[in-house]
Amino acid sequence: MVKEWLHQKPGRVHLERLPAYSPMLNPVELVWSQLKRALKNRVFTDLGSLQRAVLNEVNYLQADRKRISCFFRKKEISFFTN
Repeated sequence: MVKEWLHQKPGRVHLERLPAYSPMLNPVELVWSQLKRALKNRVFTDLGSLQRAVLNEVNYLQADRKRISCFFRKKEISFFTN
């Protein structure tokens, strides 16, 4: 299915093979890092309060599209090109 889709988009999508374990090349690791920085040094007395804090941070990130696009523009990753 993916190969068929790629054939329909010649020249528009470039695939890169990544090493099996390469967190520094994975944009989602930057998201996790952002979440960890936002939640560090906070005390959560129950799972519900932790869950709310995580969801608040995720919502914050979702609302800031510039920040998310920066995760993909990091020099080591650079998925987006102009």
